[in-house]
Amino acid sequence: MMLSDIKENQRATITEIPHDSSVTRRLLDMGFMPGQNIICTNIAAFGTPAAYELRGCKIALRKKDAERIGVIL
Repeated sequence: MMLSDIKENQRATITEIPHDSSVTRRLLDMGFMPGQNIICTNIAAFGTPAAYELRGCKIALRKKDAERIGVIL
């Protein structure tokens, strides 16, 4: 399952981060690491961007970036 698949107020655990992407370093710097818990707090009207709470911070991601992050519920 990908991060973009979770619904509002749903919790998940990150299992995979893309290693071949230009945004990988940015995601890692923001705390997106395997094993980290994440909650989808808000999804925009057209599905992008979505806001996620991670380590006490809210971060908005575009759907195309969230589609590359693997999670489990």
